[in-house]
Amino acid sequence: MKNKQLLPELLAPSKDMQALKSAIASGADAVYFGTDLFNARMRANNFNLDEAREAIRLCHAHGVKAFVTLNIAILAREIPQMLEYVASLYESGVDALIVSDLGAMRLIREHFPDLEIHASTQASAHNIDGVRALEKIGCKRVVVARELDKNSIKEICDKVDSEIEMFVHGAHCMSVSGQCLMSYAMGGRSGNRGECAQPCRLPYKIGGKSAYPLSLKDMSLCTHIDEIIDTGVSSLKIEGRMKNADYVGGAVKIWRELLDNKRNAGKTELARLEALFSRQGFTDGYFKSRIDDTMLGVRSEQDKEITKSLDSAEIKLEKSKINMHARFILGEKSSLTVSNGARSVTVYADAPEVAINAPMSDGDIIKNLSKLGTTPFSLAKITLEKSENIMVRVSALNALRRRAIDMLLGAREPKKADYVAKKRIFGAFDKRTALFSRVEQIPENSDYFDIIFIYADRYKKDCGANGICLPPVILDKEWDDILDILREARSHGIKYALASNIGQTEKLRELGFEIICDFRFNIFNSEGAECLKEMGATSIILSPELTLPQARDIGGSLIAYGKFPVMTTHKCIIKSTEGCDKCRAYLTDRTGAKMYCEGIFGHRNIIYNSTPIYMADKLSTIKEFPLHFIFTDEKREECYKIIEAYKNGRATNEKMRRIRV
Repeated sequence: MKNKQLLPELLAPSKDMQALKSAIASGADAVYFGTDLFNARMRANNFNLDEAREAIRLCHAHGVKAFVTLNIAILAREIPQMLEYVASLYESGVDALIVSDLGAMRLIREHFPDLEIHASTQASAHNIDGVRALEKIGCKRVVVARELDKNSIKEICDKVDSEIEMFVHGAHCMSVSGQCLMSYAMGGRSGNRGECAQPCRLPYKIGGKSAYPLSLKDMSLCTHIDEIIDTGVSSLKIEGRMKNADYVGGAVKIWRELLDNKRNAGKTELARLEALFSRQGFTDGYFKSRIDDTMLGVRSEQDKEITKSLDSAEIKLEKSKINMHARFILGEKSSLTVSNGARSVTVYADAPEVAINAPMSDGDIIKNLSKLGTTPFSLAKITLEKSENIMVRVSALNALRRRAIDMLLGAREPKKADYVAKKRIFGAFDKRTALFSRVEQIPENSDYFDIIFIYADRYKKDCGANGICLPPVILDKEWDDILDILREARSHGIKYALASNIGQTEKLRELGFEIICDFRFNIFNSEGAECLKEMGATSIILSPELTLPQARDIGGSLIAYGKFPVMTTHKCIIKSTEGCDKCRAYLTDRTGAKMYCEGIFGHRNIIYNSTPIYMADKLSTIKEFPLHFIFTDEKREECYKIIEAYKNGRATNEKMRRIRV
């Protein structure tokens, strides 16, 4: 069990150098930021690589850790560039990378074993097994899903070895972390690729009402400091890589004060945080298991006016003071020790020479070692030990100083990562599969499929399915109910299981299921597929975001028909509109497109794309792949007709979307 007496790290966001300086000056223990490569906030200003290097140096000069986000799905063709990028950050001394792609985690661990990997919340870890699976891949820290309640977080912290990081302040998504395709489906801007257009913030009609059923208030857990510390989490994360320096500095300063005093926020602090940014106030609904409509909110004009009225804070970040101690003794290696209070380093050089002409004075040595120039340091004190009548070249003094400063700033020796691409990890799987939302949908001609999946909470004996699909979210407290269903299914001869999350494969393997991993794993490269194979997967359903050439690099099944899930919500959006007994509804967007929404295990919802993938008349283009079908709101006779259309290669006049070639 972790030491809960220690204060957790306070982790702040930065979109640019001003925000970073504000975070440091306001008391952040660590800062996270992205660059213009491989990060999930591509619409932010972001740092370029040179600026990122400077940001890392500035953080280290002030005893603050620097984490860089690498939290998008990585395409196979991008892997060589990604490894070069990681090598540059590694050399610059980055403390950790925040990563979501399983393949990227695997490669970073292989090529840079001493570089910390933090699993992004996009990795969708929401139970103990999910965290342990990420540990095995090589993650030292896991950012758990924002939907977890206090007790779930505490149980995870108590039972895993890795550090646990949690979001405590800022915006959070309506969708379960890492399981949203809505922006991609509605406008082609993929959240998994860092381009989310935030369609969840738009109005929708549901149950005859027009409202904002997908727009959550920002989270703030500042009134629960004591409970947070008690969970044993290692790091508290403030969201806000799209926010300015005033927001970052203001939020960090308040959280710093509360943490240091182990004190919950009062009305004054809460009002100050709301003024910095809020959407009609804050919510702590997930943390406190109060999941209802009070969690919803939008950014009102009044909210904007309050923020505009705030005075801009002046950022004052003085250079960090350092001490130096130099030794130049005849017959011994020369050395320079530099310390800034948080860290001390010593570098060595050749022994000094006996002076032939004029020996080097103490003043000359001190003068050259004191030239800190554009570094983030200023000299507080320098001490010197030296033999009489010695000569040290000025170039050697400068090199010694530069190496010491670079080491103090965390720089590492350069490292190169050679990569040989893997292909078609799941090329041998040849079964045609289908997922039916409800048992009563399964038609007489269902023998077209080798495997028919039904959701676990809807499974019953002799229902026509020979496979069971796990719900996309299973909290630790919910596993007992699911395990009872799985054991019953195995006793009835059910052989196949469709896993929806990284926290499910281990238990499925223990129960003897043949595991197929759903597209929710967001596998975009063969390295990620190899991870799932090692976890026991027989095959995977490929993401609908992939083009055919990209899919060929990995192997697995294509979604050949169906409305794929675009969002999984921890909060039920049906209850307050259609009523809990309905468990089905339609969301209508501003264009009139209707998205089917159904209740799922745990009183959660799945929202499906309005337009199905349809490839019955294009089967020749995907003939090398096994096919997967998703049946959602279709009636039984409609399912029958769709299957017949695929048997006969029949086109359709209905609105559809195609797999991209």
